[in-house]
Amino acid sequence: MVLGATDPESIGGYRLEGRLGSGGMGVVYDARSDSGRRVAMKLVHQQYADDDEFRGRFRQEVEAARRVSGAFTAAVVDADPDAVRPWMATSYVPGPTLDQRVAEQGPLSGQELRQLAIGLAEALRDIHRAGVIHRDLKPSNVILSGEGPRVIDFGISRAADRQTLTTTGRVMGTPPFMSPEALVTPREVGSETDVFALAAVLAYASSGSSPFQTDDSPYMTAYNVVHEPPSLNGLSSALREIAEECLAKDPAERPSVTDLLERFRSLPADGYAPSESPKGSERSKDSEGSEGSEGSEPASSAEADAETLATASASASAGVGGRLRRPRGRWIATSALAAVAAVGAGALLAFGPLDQQEQTAQEKQAQTKEAASSLPAGWSAWQRTLPSSKNGFWSIAGGRAILDGHTCLTYSSELYCGGNGIALSRLDPATGRALWKHPESDTTESLIGVSRHRMVVATVPGRSESTYRLEGYGVSDGKRRWSADIGDAAQGDIFRSGRSDLVLTQSWDAQTYVAVDAETGKTRWSRRASQTLSCYEVEVVNHRPYALCHSDSDTADSAYRTAVYALDPATGRPEAVVDSRQDLTLVGSQDGKLVLVDSGFDDTTSGSAVLLVDPRKKSTRRVPLSLKADQEVRGLIGGTLYFVRPNGEVSAVRSTTGKELWKESTRYSDVSGPVVAPGTEGPLYFGTPGGGFLSLDAEKGSVRWTTKARTDSGGPSPDLALIGDALYGRYGYDQLTTVDVNRPSKSS
Repeated sequence: MVLGATDPESIGGYRLEGRLGSGGMGVVYDARSDSGRRVAMKLVHQQYADDDEFRGRFRQEVEAARRVSGAFTAAVVDADPDAVRPWMATSYVPGPTLDQRVAEQGPLSGQELRQLAIGLAEALRDIHRAGVIHRDLKPSNVILSGEGPRVIDFGISRAADRQTLTTTGRVMGTPPFMSPEALVTPREVGSETDVFALAAVLAYASSGSSPFQTDDSPYMTAYNVVHEPPSLNGLSSALREIAEECLAKDPAERPSVTDLLERFRSLPADGYAPSESPKGSERSKDSEGSEGSEGSEPASSAEADAETLATASASASAGVGGRLRRPRGRWIATSALAAVAAVGAGALLAFGPLDQQEQTAQEKQAQTKEAASSLPAGWSAWQRTLPSSKNGFWSIAGGRAILDGHTCLTYSSELYCGGNGIALSRLDPATGRALWKHPESDTTESLIGVSRHRMVVATVPGRSESTYRLEGYGVSDGKRRWSADIGDAAQGDIFRSGRSDLVLTQSWDAQTYVAVDAETGKTRWSRRASQTLSCYEVEVVNHRPYALCHSDSDTADSAYRTAVYALDPATGRPEAVVDSRQDLTLVGSQDGKLVLVDSGFDDTTSGSAVLLVDPRKKSTRRVPLSLKADQEVRGLIGGTLYFVRPNGEVSAVRSTTGKELWKESTRYSDVSGPVVAPGTEGPLYFGTPGGGFLSLDAEKGSVRWTTKARTDSGGPSPDLALIGDALYGRYGYDQLTTVDVNRPSKSS
């Protein structure tokens, strides 16, 4: 299309040669640089250029778009979000849009449809990995290039989509390809909304009509999206089954993009053949109409009227489902939570504190039995080298070796080891003999925990590089019961939702929190906690899931922030409980309050204050601390915080007052956080990287006893756990030993 009288001659030094199309947010021009490079120039409409909020969002999205690979999208070449009218130039991708192709030649099938399905899944994988959600995937935003389909316009659509109804009076998106949650709760959508749109686009490609499109109005289309089943008659039975899962009203029930990619690739050729009796006429052709050949928006899309769409979606809001691998290098948080695990009873290591009031009768009976028996039946001191795959155990942070999560943990009277290159196994706590074990070649990335339904949960390498799978194994035989792809994201602990045990993890976009059923491996919910902060920490405290989010920088324009969100165990719906300008570590809970430590964002101190947060009242009390720069918080037991220095100094601080109760210098360096016997606050037991143990009096801090180190002090901080009076410690990378806490000298 030729330039009009009101079109500029150039933008940002790029010469405009014609119009490629126009949409609700701007105009797309065919342009060239001075060197002759052809680009697609997107110029924002003046009405949005005058909106400061939109301009700020657009600026953020330009930066996000730059991180997305151009392999399956149109790479960003240049941009100026601060121009009088913001613009962005992307690589020009020759080829028709999907809506042009369908309008001119009819529906796709066979190899052409297969290439589209796989290409869209690959594109969304790249976009989500960059932390971007497209939110407006539709036929006019898919270019069928000679090298495969390319997804375009995710930058502008994302920026526009972040407008609120109260600000703009509109819901942004394209109703025939919007998800139910995008209509109901548009500010809370996660990557699942793109999965929904992908299936809707495939249905359109195979039939010429959106699965929810009507001839009447955007209102009726939106109503169909929220309330009605999709029309998928143009798809084969195999592809229809996949599309139905993607178009689930509850986002938690939709498959991941990684899973979709695998299924699209493995689907046989006849799976992409057209259905025997296509009935695409049941719904009208997508009216991306008269300007479709120029890349325009569909007539029913763009900016749907908020009043009509809100009416369509509000009645369904109740029916739309809501929504650790711990990050490498955040040692304070990891160490603290390892020690916090000792507060409860039963599981003394690995998956968070257990609330005494929430324990089952069986758990209480098991604890009573263990307390009475003191040591596991037939116990004697032993040491074992754990079977390892030799594929690497550790990473370096702050000049020290650290392990990712735990290598060994206890559950009631059971002992499990695995993760960080150690093959998964269940050991006899009395002898160290393997009751069952996986082959050394089966690398276990991290050991998560054990559920009440008798399932060991761990992560293993995924099917592609730098991805992982969450798996559940029976405690009796170690055989795999289920497997779920989780990408390269944080994994956390097990929490409780009614009678179910769920694993808190993240989608591979490292932003969306996901709850996986520990018994079945099915996703129960998926939810993004914040749209503006980076949420890469997953925490479980007293069986409750939490999201820790941080700003990416501390500049004059944007102060550093830490926000903590309580996630509803049943739905994942986030509720902000903390919003602070400090760098905070969530340590645990005390008397119904969350306990966080200000770790000193200015790098001059560590833990300059304690924050006591009441999630119900949303009140925060700040308690000043006076700590040395190298003190690290390693645990919360009762109302006492424990800090450790690299030279082995241990100090106890009352969390409610900030008063130092005692300080003790040990002869060990880099000791672990403390563990205690179930239901007690002491004595305290610590381990060292060289395999030594020590015990301190919880009231005075005096040394009760120590054992000799078994090797040099190098290596990561150890894992500790108690079963009765038997103290277990993993030291080095693959050594496990045990002592009797009442007779340590005779058993070391």
